[in-house]
Amino acid sequence: MQADKCAGKQEWFVLMTKPGRQDDVALRLKGAGFDVFNPKLNQYSKKRSKYIIQPLFPLYMFVKLELEKNYKMIKYTRGVLRLIGVGREPSPIKEDIVLNIMSRCKEGSVIDAKHGYDEVQKGDRVQIVNGPLEGLEAVVSGVYNERQRVEILLELMKISIDQKNVKKI
Repeated sequence: MQADKCAGKQEWFVLMTKPGRQDDVALRLKGAGFDVFNPKLNQYSKKRSKYIIQPLFPLYMFVKLELEKNYKMIKYTRGVLRLIGVGREPSPIKEDIVLNIMSRCKEGSVIDAKHGYDEVQKGDRVQIVNGPLEGLEAVVSGVYNERQRVEILLELMKISIDQKNVKKI
């Protein structure tokens, strides 16, 4: 271990957990006084027909620690598999990476998946940007935010498509 490099300095590391143990490990480590970042994603599940919050990086989370001082405590925490690194050597990651992901989160370390495409309202003219109708223009006749879908009127028909497939014009 490169203990001499990391002595006295807290750095961010990626921690791998056992399947289904991310939240348990995060609670244990927070309770022990560590800075833990376990980002989640709020995303619509077509299979379940509702929004679900799930890990952004399944099995992985970020933990800030002083490697020389805390390595064994982290390694032997129930639910932890290992700290990620090169070979058997845990490698710190740049704090900017963690801060960038944190900046995208809302309360509770949750990133909302529906951000990123145009907000459209009833009556807006849109152009279809994906799919077999790509390039056609239409008017929005309904918005279903809970399902991330919009209903549009083409000159010949009325159809419903994913909101990410249209852009405002």
